Amino acid sequence: MPFLLNEDKFKVAGLSLPLAARFFADGAEAGADRLLLLALSLLVAYALAAKFAREAERPIGPGIIPYVLMFVVFLPNPVSLASAEVSICFGSIFGREVFGGKPILPPAVIALAFAFFSYPDGGFQLRHLLDQAQDPIFATASLAGGAIYLWKGFLAWRVAAGAVLGSALGSQLTMGSISWEQALLGSYVAGILFLAASTESSPSSNSARWLHGFLVGMLVMVIRTADPDQPDGVVFAALLGCLFAPLLDKLVMWRPHRE
Repeated sequence: MPFLLNEDKFKVAGLSLPLAARFFADGAEAGADRLLLLALSLLVAYALAAKFAREAERPIGPGIIPYVLMFVVFLPNPVSLASAEVSICFGSIFGREVFGGKPILPPAVIALAFAFFSYPDGGFQLRHLLDQAQDPIFATASLAGGAIYLWKGFLAWRVAAGAVLGSALGSQLTMGSISWEQALLGSYVAGILFLAASTESSPSSNSARWLHGFLVGMLVMVIRTADPDQPDGVVFAALLGCLFAPLLDKLVMWRPHRE
């Protein structure tokens, strides 16, 4: 199997844009740390995939490089290499390999959520988000990368649109006004486009996709305003949305039984 499949090439192209924005914001020293993390994470993820594939006598599943790129893109700060690689291993095993190399949830969501819970002070989560400076370069780069995803059919646009509506209502209810600048804080745009709106984990029906996005967008605003530390909230919201996606499909297709 080729190391980088044709589908993965377009995902890598889309993720390379926000990754470049991260490198730009990092500066030389932090950028070198992120590059080292990227290289080591690729090595670890591919070694795990090769081990599981060999034992199961199957080819290595696709998506390794996009998975690692997505993980690195969502790290706002330099982090410990050891904790990052433990998180990469967890996401690889429980997000990809136990399902035969075909993820049912974005492995990056699992790896990032594991890192947030296991290493809360390790730099994975952006704390006091509402006090942070806006990052229009990262948001714009994520939009450009999302356009590539949309073009190739990797992005469910109804989820993304529903998330914007949910965020608008959520900010109105929790802050008293619609806070459009929230899109420029943290990883909001990248999280909505690459995690929540991924066609691999979003509902299959159009109605459920609108609902899925709406709930994710509202949950982001609730997390950002309710937590005293004001974390980003995007990864947790995307994770919950992905977990409930099958239920939302069942909900919109449910009809009461009539005798």
